[in-house]
Amino acid sequence: MDFEKILTQTTEFIDKYDGIVLSYIAHFCFAIIIFIIGRTISKFISRQLKHILSSRHVDPTVVKFVSALSYYAVMVVTLVAVLGQLGVQTASIVAVIGAAGLAVGLALQGSLSNFAAGVILIIFRPFKVGETVVINSQKGVIDSIQIFSTTIVTPTNELVVIPNSQVVSANIINFTRLPERRLDLVINVGYDSNIQNVYQVLRQAVNQTNNILTNKDSIIRLDLLDASSMNFNVLVWTLNENYPSVRAELLENIKNLLTENGINIPYPTMDVNVNSNH
Repeated sequence: MDFEKILTQTTEFIDKYDGIVLSYIAHFCFAIIIFIIGRTISKFISRQLKHILSSRHVDPTVVKFVSALSYYAVMVVTLVAVLGQLGVQTASIVAVIGAAGLAVGLALQGSLSNFAAGVILIIFRPFKVGETVVINSQKGVIDSIQIFSTTIVTPTNELVVIPNSQVVSANIINFTRLPERRLDLVINVGYDSNIQNVYQVLRQAVNQTNNILTNKDSIIRLDLLDASSMNFNVLVWTLNENYPSVRAELLENIKNLLTENGINIPYPTMDVNVNSNH
């Protein structure tokens, strides 16, 4: 008798609440599906970012940080969607996350700006490790591109660390990205020099210098009549790796040939008048 009563009550309960139970089951199943899809997407995005950054030879620390950050960001969005599917009011959760994010953002404003600038440097790649650049009037070779800063080594072997936010906002001169570079020299000679003779001597100096590119025109021209000299421009092209040696050799050839041909190189002079009345 008791068994029949329990069976009857169970049947009545199922008849009364079967819609609600099925609804909860459906929402639970959808929540599981959303979690699986979100986790799959987060892993996919993390792997793709890791592959892209690694192929660009980005610092491994930056690769791990960015890939992990992308994974957890997508998972947070996924968990909020799962909780919403289960009937949890997510508005308050989103508000708490937003407030926490705002507080962290204000506390780490400088660091976040450096991080964002680091991401920009990674994406657009205005320079790479080993390239010679000028950043904020500081010249050197890129040693590393890290999450929050860029490190360069100066010609005098000094290590300079520049925050990425300053790097992005500065004018960047990259000397080694392009394979060829033009060498510009200004040569001053005295007004007593014959212009045509100067042209011949400068042309001879260019022809005697090694590693000057012959597929590009070398330009020699009178550029300025200064207060105490005639200024000639000597413009030649060479490969980036040969630039220092070509510059030194060309200057040496110009000086020797000017001296051999008796062409005067003026230098600053000062007239001193002595008043003998005192």
